[in-house]
Amino acid sequence: MQAIKLLRGMHAETKVQFKIILGTDDPQLANQAWQALQPVLKLHEEIEDRFLYQPLQEETLPGTPLGDWAVQHDADVELVEQLILALGDLAPGAPEWRMCLAEVMDALSKHVMDEEGQIFGRIEQVWDAARLEKAGAEMQKLVDTHASSQMTTKPKAARRRS
Repeated sequence: MQAIKLLRGMHAETKVQFKIILGTDDPQLANQAWQALQPVLKLHEEIEDRFLYQPLQEETLPGTPLGDWAVQHDADVELVEQLILALGDLAPGAPEWRMCLAEVMDALSKHVMDEEGQIFGRIEQVWDAARLEKAGAEMQKLVDTHASSQMTTKPKAARRRS
């Protein structure tokens, strides 16, 4: 799958997961869903950085939107990580927890809007279809490996229910 298409799909799925978590009345279920989403967020950031932004930073000039994007991306990631740390100090399901989770979602939404609106199109102009497919295939391998490891670490009863 083409890299940008894969990332857009992950963005859409993450948005759905946040809405599910925030819409869940049961604090325990909300927290379980949040705990399940966190490794996915880390994986997403890792594949973006490893297969898109590091190579682009090496290939593009500073002072250009693509050349400077890695710096903005890292700043956005740092903000989200700080919010996630703050969230960890709050009681799951409490109003403050939900407000902080909404802040995480808002920060990620802004980042995604910038990325999809300003960066992805530029990447598609710089990298040809074969390069985007290759990066997408590498990303997909890491996603598949992550999914496989998640299945093997689940308790047997949980695997039967999923």
